[in-house]
Amino acid sequence: HFCECYSNLSGLILCPVLGSITLLFIPNSRIRPIRLIGLCASLITFLYSPVPRIQFDSSMAKSQFLGIDDISLFFVILTTFLIPICISVGWSGMRSYGKEYITAFLIREFLMIAVFRMLDLLLFYVFPESVPIPILCGAEYLIFAGIKLFLCRGLVQ
Repeated sequence: HFCECYSNLSGLILCPVLGSITLLFIPNSRIRPIRLIGLCASLITFLYSPVPRIQFDSSMAKSQFLGIDDISLFFVILTTFLIPICISVGWSGMRSYGKEYITAFLIREFLMIAVFRMLDLLLFYVFPESVPIPILCGAEYLIFAGIKLFLCRGLVQ
């Protein structure tokens, strides 16, 4: 049953989603459990990420696990490695918006993993465009949020 879950990498995508959904039910005042749940969800995702690499057959020239090739697999592992580091860096600084901070990182992790496993051209366009959306969370004014999105898209391109 464990290998069936990884035939399409659904376990790798569901872990940050379930972590962010769990955070919805915790009050903002309880920052310690929020930090721990966010860090645990990202670490579990990182610990799951090498499993497809072990099962990956490099001799095949086609995508495996519904959309993963050699390069995409590297970026999935890199993404799952960097998100716990990002959460840990902001560990002591998050006091007032800790829940939003960790939820944004977990949602970004889900979206970035989804970007690297897409084969459908339409979804490959939709998911990269949705990755900057968590940046807009916490923007006090809509115009300021639009400027942030414009600058982020301009720097990327």
